[in-house]
Amino acid sequence: ADPLDLNGLLARASGLLFKWAQADVVTLILPPEGPALEPVLHLAGRQPVLPLAERSIRDECAQLLAEMDFAHLPGEALRLHRGPELTPLHGTIRDDYVYRFWTQPLEVDGEVVGVLALFGFTDWLLAPRIRRLLAGFANSLATAVRNAIAIQQLRDCAVYDDLTGVFNRRGLFEFLTRECARSERRNAPLAVLLVDVDHFKRINDDHGHPEGDRVLRSVGAMLQADVRVTDAVGRLGGDEFVVVLPDTDSETAGRIGARISQRLMEVTWGEDQVVSVSAGIGRFHPGQRDTIEQLMQRADDALYEAKRGGRARIADAL
Repeated sequence: ADPLDLNGLLARASGLLFKWAQADVVTLILPPEGPALEPVLHLAGRQPVLPLAERSIRDECAQLLAEMDFAHLPGEALRLHRGPELTPLHGTIRDDYVYRFWTQPLEVDGEVVGVLALFGFTDWLLAPRIRRLLAGFANSLATAVRNAIAIQQLRDCAVYDDLTGVFNRRGLFEFLTRECARSERRNAPLAVLLVDVDHFKRINDDHGHPEGDRVLRSVGAMLQADVRVTDAVGRLGGDEFVVVLPDTDSETAGRIGARISQRLMEVTWGEDQVVSVSAGIGRFHPGQRDTIEQLMQRADDALYEAKRGGRARIADAL
């Protein structure tokens, strides 16, 4: 499998495990690289999995991580990569509980890079010959996973902001390029929110840059948590963030912006000073030879209007 494609590598490994072990569900847990990162649970299988069964798998994998001192998290905290063949069904076609019948840490030079676990809807044991085969396979898989993770981390460094974890300028404009092209093809609406922290210089001047950095991290995390899975958040630089909203008209973008603005008031600085933001809405115009630069300029013009109008408000560039 191509080590440049981590998901493709995991899918290929899952296919071999299905063939050799006849597991209903294969999970590969990638432990976090640091305390700020969350574990990834790659879930793949050939059988439909009920939501309750999926929950039992998540809980089992969370327990595995805790036993190995990687993370102490509830099962729902595991970030899930679902294989395309696994679709939750809402009819009772399987038992709710899935049995874990084989577990193998993936180790390279004494470092655990992941945990492999096989699940089935019946409790059964693998033959010794199959266990030896899987153990040998796990050694090769561990090296491949470590290499793929290293490559993915290099990619992430190129497109993600070190301080906040959201897209940096490069990653943001790559995402915008794809979404604008999709908007053009489908004649679908697309909006961006340009968000600026009000009086951010005062935070740095009065309380120092560490406090300013903490505020930026909090704003980035809250923006990430408050958008849809199809949206994206990026940091242009300084205290300016961009929220990309595919399939969103300006009216809906205004409602999203108002909700975000309200949520960000939970972020405080200094002695319980509440963070406020100003935001400008820019709309992409498919079919009019619109460009990303024009889209961002409209959002910037709207942000200027919001600030000129007294800050802590949202303006729309018509």
